[in-house]
Amino acid sequence: MTKTAWAWVWFGFLLALDIAIPWYVLTSVEKVNAAFLFWTIWVLAAIASAFFIFLKWREVKP
Repeated sequence: MTKTAWAWVWFGFLLALDIAIPWYVLTSVEKVNAAFLFWTIWVLAAIASAFFIFLKWREVKP
């Protein structure tokens, strides 16, 4: 699998977590702390992922 495909799979995984964790896993948790901890970790993972992908960004020469 190419690096681009791995990046798309990773961002798809992050999107799946973005939907699954708050709506299915954290529905029975009554404390707000769990949601804030999840969103903090999720945002840091998304920012770090985007940063690493942009580091390897290259122009395609025609």
